[in-house]
Amino acid sequence: MWFRNLQIFRLTPDWAYSADALSDLLQKGLFQSCGATQRMARGWVPPRGNEGELVFSVERQQLIALGVEQKLLPASVVRQYAQVKLAEIEVAQGYKPGRKQTREVIDQLEMELLPRAFVKRGQTYVWIDPVNRWLLVDASSSVRADEVMEQLKLSLGELPVTLIKTQLAPASAMTQWLAAGNAPGSFSVD
Repeated sequence: MWFRNLQIFRLTPDWAYSADALSDLLQKGLFQSCGATQRMARGWVPPRGNEGELVFSVERQQLIALGVEQKLLPASVVRQYAQVKLAEIEVAQGYKPGRKQTREVIDQLEMELLPRAFVKRGQTYVWIDPVNRWLLVDASSSVRADEVMEQLKLSLGELPVTLIKTQLAPASAMTQWLAAGNAPGSFSVD
């Protein structure tokens, strides 16, 4: 398995979770599928698919995974059903429904349609290196990384990590490399 994107965090010296201790704490936030009227569910899943193995550990390196399930119910579909229902109500009442009544119809239709909505599932992997004090989230956006960090904080009670702060932004450094025509170390400008 390869990480495609990285959101990098630094573990503070307070991080003292062995694989077994981390696994026990993650049990609190196990993944449960979405209920009939629930839009989203999050929880910890086995990173390698082995039942009951929430933390995969090799040489004190740890791998965990956050499972996310989301029901997809486009607003256009709800609007389409709502237009039909509101037209029926208008014929029955003799006048157009007001804002409050329209909102109630839309909310009712969402609750009726949600159990039939498509379900999208995904996983976000987290690599924890307690030896060198790194926590890396395989996420392309900080929003997804924040979801993982929030769930981790709920499971652990506290989250002993800090964001990485560089002296020079990676984009600026690479721009300077291109402008100068040379790159440091084993990098090359091709």
